[in-house]
Amino acid sequence: MTAPDLPVAAGTATDAEAFDVREFARTAQGSHRSELDLDALSGTKLPADAAHLIRILRDLERSTMQRMRNLLVTATHKDARVTAFLTTWAYERFWLADALDAVLEATGEELASPEAGKQRRSFSERAERRGPVRRAIAAGFDGTQLVAAHVTAGLVDEWVTSAAYRRLASAASGLAGVVELVLHVKERHIRFLSEESERRLAASPRAQRLARRELTRSAWPIGTIEISAADRTFFEGYVFGAGDGRAEAGRITTLIAGLPGIGTAVAGTVGGRLAP
Repeated sequence: MTAPDLPVAAGTATDAEAFDVREFARTAQGSHRSELDLDALSGTKLPADAAHLIRILRDLERSTMQRMRNLLVTATHKDARVTAFLTTWAYERFWLADALDAVLEATGEELASPEAGKQRRSFSERAERRGPVRRAIAAGFDGTQLVAAHVTAGLVDEWVTSAAYRRLASAASGLAGVVELVLHVKERHIRFLSEESERRLAASPRAQRLARRELTRSAWPIGTIEISAADRTFFEGYVFGAGDGRAEAGRITTLIAGLPGIGTAVAGTVGGRLAP
């Protein structure tokens, strides 16, 4: 699988310090297996909870195509800069999932996730269960300002999953190098989403309103709405349930509250879902 050659709209990044989407596409990072010290992991017995978290994170990284489908039936597909980023972002996430599979293989763990149980059904997350047709119809009323909501939700999602990876690094010896590699890849994702979110939110009160709505109705991390209720409860408790985890949830809450026009109420709602 090779990185695609992406069309990037000229003139979209005028600031010399702005994220260079063309360079991001040119330097997309593919397979990480040669970078992983799989021999050192071979035969290592992972704690059951660490293996469980790896499978959940692997499945979330693999959910990118469904997320792209949901985004690209809206006005987001008309934004050349964002869609160029998303194509390479999806490519890099594919290979992050593959790296997590390599860790499971090296440690002798089962690749497949256990049979899923019932999904959690929450009234507040009902909009997340819309199919592409209903999303497209609803998005028609939101217009191009919905792009701000999408990049803001993507930014929060990267903050949440990065916290989960840091928790994974503390779960078992030998995983710190794997997590460092993953977080290095995600640094560029966070930088782009942060720049786009800050710029778009600061420019439009309507964008702020749509972003607040998106954050309050989303399941965190994005994609967990498709996994079992038991896995969601495990993720919340294992990543954010203890003292250090609650501190991470608090840090994310503070970061969200600092985004233009989002505020403490919305940030508190998201934080409360991370560590219920």
